[in-house]
Amino acid sequence: MPKSTSLERYATKFPRSKEMFSRAEQMVPRGVAHDAWQASPFPLFMTRAAGSRIWDVDGNEFIDYFGGHGGKVLGHAHPAVVRAAQAQLERGIQFGTNCDLMLEWAGIIQRLVPSAERIEFMNSGTEAIMYGIRLARAYTGRKKVIRFQFHFAGAYDAVTVGYKKPFQVSVSAGVLPEAVEDTIVLPMNEEKTLEEALRNRDVAVVMVEAAGASSGVVGIKPSFYRTMRDLTGQYGTLLLFDEIVTGFRYSPGGVQAAVGVTPDLTTLGKGITGVMPGAGAVVGKREVLEMLLFKDEEWNRYRRVSHFGTFNANPLCAASGIAYLNVIASGRPTEEANRNARVLRDGMQAQLDRREIPGCVYDSNFSVVHVYLGTCGLRGKCDRGVCVNAEKERPSEVGEALYRNFALNGVKTAARGFDLFVSAVHSEEDLERTIRAFGNCLDTMLEEKTLK
Repeated sequence: MPKSTSLERYATKFPRSKEMFSRAEQMVPRGVAHDAWQASPFPLFMTRAAGSRIWDVDGNEFIDYFGGHGGKVLGHAHPAVVRAAQAQLERGIQFGTNCDLMLEWAGIIQRLVPSAERIEFMNSGTEAIMYGIRLARAYTGRKKVIRFQFHFAGAYDAVTVGYKKPFQVSVSAGVLPEAVEDTIVLPMNEEKTLEEALRNRDVAVVMVEAAGASSGVVGIKPSFYRTMRDLTGQYGTLLLFDEIVTGFRYSPGGVQAAVGVTPDLTTLGKGITGVMPGAGAVVGKREVLEMLLFKDEEWNRYRRVSHFGTFNANPLCAASGIAYLNVIASGRPTEEANRNARVLRDGMQAQLDRREIPGCVYDSNFSVVHVYLGTCGLRGKCDRGVCVNAEKERPSEVGEALYRNFALNGVKTAARGFDLFVSAVHSEEDLERTIRAFGNCLDTMLEEKTLK
């Protein structure tokens, strides 16, 4: 009797998820509520999570490396955050006016994030991106936006170009050409190209995923942070760091605190609460954020940036954010997550090397581990931290096979198994099991000729 395939084993092991996906397709377009949750042959449906673990509807337990899309440095359901949220639920979650907790929450962010002279709370990371661009355009009086190839910036129309090839074509239908005509997409790490684009002094803002494209899949040369800061200052352009993932993960003050380069604006999202829905923020220079101030009638009508949002700085997010960031502020969780990522990175690389499979496991110098399967011209010439090779390909069918086999081995990743978000609460046992699981994945993928 022939051995079953990984696809067949997946369908057998997760029958309730398969059935629920079939039902979901009749109610929810594409059967999932987020593009990144689509998986082959079907996504898993989860029922609860705690610490480093998550459980599906079939009762299977997984070590989780994607919960919160990168925002859960403390893992799921951290006791301090749960207690704060539960207590606030009894007091109310939306007052229709300021809540007292907003001041404490903003104060912690201001202490941690170097650029946070002023803070404007939002409802999400995408909204923070939208208002960051709007503030930059209002402050500078300019229209154009520069972003970099492969960088992701949420769902706002103006940033739907640049994430995928061809870079000047929106990743979504329904986006008007006019919405992206002022968005310029440049290759990362090229000083001359950036200066040429800034020279006409018509660019409002240069925006960058602070650790590099997709949380460091394609990284940023350390020297290029200073290059961006110097050139934007020279040409009167604002510099915006998207720290929706890296804020409080890369360091307690984000990438900017770690590299010593302070942008004019920073966008924050899920990380300001440890992933409580309804939270985001734009922080930055006082004079830029003062575009939100009420002044005289003419200013208010024609020059001011207006901002509405039912859940801005809501008490539930504020209470959760205070509890979460007070733990993060010590620096220990970030150090532990980074240390765990080093262990995982090196152990997974050893599994590749043992099998003589061309590839690299690297970590962008913080707690996100990336897998590249293939030959890289930089092999042996880098420290497996920041990878600036923008030409490497990660085929979706290989990523889907890696995700599927990880799941069969009790490890939950994103729907393409190439990226693992490591937390402070992943244990030594978790890391050892994950390293062994990666080896099992590679063996199956070789056997099934997904890898050659």
